[in-house]
Amino acid sequence: MKKIGMVCLACLLTASAVWGAGSQEAQSEKTQLILWDQYYRGVESTIMDGLVQEFEAENPDIDIVRETKTLDDLKLVLKMSVESGTGPDIMQLNQGEADMGAFVKAGLIVNMNDTAAKEHWEEVFSEATLKAMGYQGDYYGIATTAEVVGFFYNKELFKQLGFSIPTSFKELEDILAATKKAGYTPINFGNLDGWTGIHEFSALQHVFTTRNELDDMMSGKTGNYWTADANRKAATKLQEWVKAGYFTKDFSGIGYDDSANMFFMGDSLFMLTGNWLMGEMLENAPFEVGFFLFPADDAAHLKAIGGPGIPFVISSKSEHPEEAAKFLNFLASKQTAKAWADQMMLPAQTVSASDYQDSPQLYQDILRAYNDINKINGMGYYIDWITPTFYDTCSAAVQQLTALEITPQEFVEKLQADYNSYYPAK
Repeated sequence: MKKIGMVCLACLLTASAVWGAGSQEAQSEKTQLILWDQYYRGVESTIMDGLVQEFEAENPDIDIVRETKTLDDLKLVLKMSVESGTGPDIMQLNQGEADMGAFVKAGLIVNMNDTAAKEHWEEVFSEATLKAMGYQGDYYGIATTAEVVGFFYNKELFKQLGFSIPTSFKELEDILAATKKAGYTPINFGNLDGWTGIHEFSALQHVFTTRNELDDMMSGKTGNYWTADANRKAATKLQEWVKAGYFTKDFSGIGYDDSANMFFMGDSLFMLTGNWLMGEMLENAPFEVGFFLFPADDAAHLKAIGGPGIPFVISSKSEHPEEAAKFLNFLASKQTAKAWADQMMLPAQTVSASDYQDSPQLYQDILRAYNDINKINGMGYYIDWITPTFYDTCSAAVQQLTALEITPQEFVEKLQADYNSYYPAK
């Protein structure tokens, strides 16, 4: 009995060793993907953790190791680490010349044109959104969230003054004039930080230009796009609004955060900014707030500043590009969009506002606005992406323009000069 027991024990130990080796071998066969993203804040990080877990459950042969970094840290270390081959397989990479443009030119990220066609990304995202997740017409990444700039408005004051949401630029200007006459500030605005003024100009530019004109300005092609009539007219209109007193008094010395606090005081009708301020509006405004897009006189000109958030892209140094592409396709799925929308974040894919009728009306307003603009391929751009120096040039020039220190012609010439310095005539 004892001998038999020893034999059985030996057999069990041998089998256990074999099974253990098999288990270890199966574990080692898992493909590991390193992911770097900048969703380090509470809710965003929780959403990403959940999405990674869902993906791993659907793809048990893939293990994702996620590391979060601030956007500044990503900018600081990403290019060097990818070039050296020590970087991640998948990473978030900001759009524009300074970031994605530099990576594309250095051959550091994977072109996703074939994947986009095979997986029918055009059925999930609008054409403008897809372009904004890539570079000069080619597809490179997938964004999970989006941004759209429009007018937040004080519903109580709006109703008190007898207004309805404007459907044309003329109706908007009529409202601005009537609000000023009634003794209120039409547009709450602070331009100490510079970037907010870019939005004020760009919102006008977006509805004064055609789709093709705006795309040409952001194309990187040689041409005098920035001195075009539409840009000069937008700059002229911005100065007209300053002279008419449509903006907060002494706006040049008011920062963005302070201007938001001033909006909550209730004596201004509009604040032109992005959906990222929704949480603060819901939490801090002592009145109900609504949201609508900047209107155009011609429906063919209707476009909104904004677009997808920072896309996830694949390193060209990755040893597992096919598995990495699976993760990007997962990020393009409806379940990913739902994960963000369920937390009142604006997903890059459109989701129906009717599915979120229990959410605050303001969130539903934003969803509808984003859906409406995508239906007509009207999503525009953050224009400061077009060259590495355009943000500094444009923000300073808008400050001069709104301080009435330069003419609209001088303003557009400054923008064109910056564009030409990076895309010179051949």
